[in-house]
Amino acid sequence: MKVAIIGPGAAQHAGEYYDKSWQIWGLNSVHIRGRGVSPRWSKMFNLHRLAHLERDCPQYVDWDVTFSRRNPKVPIYVVDSWKGALKNQVLFPRADMGYMPRTDYHASSFDWMVAYAIHLKAKMISIHGARFAIDSPREEPISAQACLEYWCGYAEGKGIKLMTHADCEMFLQFHLVKSNTVYGYDDVRMVEDRTR
Repeated sequence: MKVAIIGPGAAQHAGEYYDKSWQIWGLNSVHIRGRGVSPRWSKMFNLHRLAHLERDCPQYVDWDVTFSRRNPKVPIYVVDSWKGALKNQVLFPRADMGYMPRTDYHASSFDWMVAYAIHLKAKMISIHGARFAIDSPREEPISAQACLEYWCGYAEGKGIKLMTHADCEMFLQFHLVKSNTVYGYDDVRMVEDRTR
């Protein structure tokens, strides 16, 4: 089994996996963000408590419920019951993955999904849209990137081929710069990108 994990803002890449040997996994309502894209979704994930989604981003609930109705054969993995709103909900099997090292070291949906792909004995994992760096416009814990990189390293250590793409900010060195510049007066870039 090969797994393509498609994150928010990267839905256009889901169409790259036409080979039926790939499972295409989406997360966090990526299906709504890729308007005009009709990928062959295998699984969808929203790994946040329903109460937290209803409080912080209720549009995700609406989008996933709509997706569920339109795609009843695509399982949507959740961490707690959506009270019948999703006809195709599957509770994420966290307990089944308890044998893994650092089983509770998770800081984003991406790393949970990589761990799940490992659990399912994937032979290859391809990741699109994982952007956790300081200069990225995502609201994730500071440790999200390091955690995902840990699980990717664990996958590679298990012999799983791992691919990340240009729309991922992973396996890069980020460092701080100390200077005597004056805020508001000097031309200071908050992030200096030297990867180009």
